[in-house]
Amino acid sequence: MNNNGFHEIFNKLKGCKNIAMTLHAMPDGDSLGSCTAMKYFLERDLKCNVELVSYDKLPENLIDFSFVNEVKFGKDISEVKTEDFDAILFLDCGSVSNISGKLKKEFNLPKNIFIINMDHHATNVFYGNMNYVDTKALSACSFLVNFFKEIKVKFDAELATRLLLGVCTDTMFFTIDNSIQALKDADFLISNGGDYAKVLDVLSVPLRMEKFYAILINNLKMHKDIKFGISFVNRKDIDELKLSDAETRLGINKLQYIRDFDFVCTLTELKDIIKGSFRSNRKIDVSLFAKELGGGGHKLAAAFTFPKISIEKAQEKVLEAINKVGIHKI
Repeated sequence: MNNNGFHEIFNKLKGCKNIAMTLHAMPDGDSLGSCTAMKYFLERDLKCNVELVSYDKLPENLIDFSFVNEVKFGKDISEVKTEDFDAILFLDCGSVSNISGKLKKEFNLPKNIFIINMDHHATNVFYGNMNYVDTKALSACSFLVNFFKEIKVKFDAELATRLLLGVCTDTMFFTIDNSIQALKDADFLISNGGDYAKVLDVLSVPLRMEKFYAILINNLKMHKDIKFGISFVNRKDIDELKLSDAETRLGINKLQYIRDFDFVCTLTELKDIIKGSFRSNRKIDVSLFAKELGGGGHKLAAAFTFPKISIEKAQEKVLEAINKVGIHKI
């Protein structure tokens, strides 16, 4: 599996008049930032018509950015009429199971349209007709900085702010390992007008989110033999707190840096599935656990899903996977 070069992808994009894009399921800041940055470039520089959709809503802390209005929410990529477009461009979609917010399962890639896949997840299987996967990039926005530099795109304040959002949020504001390049990217973007003060606003959260984090803390169990913590939130609590699916995915970040654990897992009871997330800040490769459970991701941050089963059964499956795979340090 080989990457296409930036100029190959650029030349393909130049030949397109109409392009479809989507935020990934349960979108985050990097999905929003990378997709709207690319949309801005395609419309500004290549005069493309771009339709950007997202079936799932954003977390509340992301909705105040003006470019959120460029996304058609409530419309899924599976509902897009492919005959109206020259290509579909997928950004930050690490697997086909993370593309559709509506289907909540593996998205069947359409055969009658050209697909461009640009990503940074190690589990990406190069599912496009053209692919660029940079597993060393800490965010999709980071590799887009390189993409735009190589094809000599003008960085104005609008483009820089959109990219800065993903660079900051996917590294949890530079708190994960190997954030040096992300800091350099942020410095470059801020020097080109990126609004860091505005991006910092995403750190403020509503009270209902703090209550959600409290539930996860209260439900947290420790397995001392392997310094592993696991927690859960059920559907009843999610409904009472009026959390979107995208907001529930933020819970794992609150547990990641608890000193007592080498790695943690959260289980979230959504409408049709159990969503599981792993995090490690002690250099444990959690992607191996996620892969064993049918998911994937990065070595320090990975995810998986189960069909609708009980939380107790889901916890058993997680522990079985950990025992089977064993602890692998990075």
